[in-house]
Amino acid sequence: MSTEDDRDIPPQSIEKDGHHWERSKFDKDSYQWVREMSDDEYPWDSEDVPLVGTDVPIRVVSLQYFDSEWHVEASETAGPDYHRPGFTELISAEFSHSTSDLGEAREMVDKFISQLS
Repeated sequence: MSTEDDRDIPPQSIEKDGHHWERSKFDKDSYQWVREMSDDEYPWDSEDVPLVGTDVPIRVVSLQYFDSEWHVEASETAGPDYHRPGFTELISAEFSHSTSDLGEAREMVDKFISQLS
């Protein structure tokens, strides 16, 4: 079941371990929390990688409702050794989760944000 408003969705701003995550809403059931990555979080020079869709390397946790399920994924800007350098891509299969329960999806958003902070 989808949500008609933001009251059941994790907060607009989240502070975790000194990192600030900010939520954006794309449509009725699509959200993402974004934060800039610190220079020490990636082992490549951002000047050497043309970034796509962002001015700085970022991490993203997304929450989307489609096909009667909530989908939570975590992505980050890919470095020069990845298939699509400069794009924001899924980190790994461990950072992808689907469930029909919004409460469980909220817990996964918090878990991913905690792991990536």
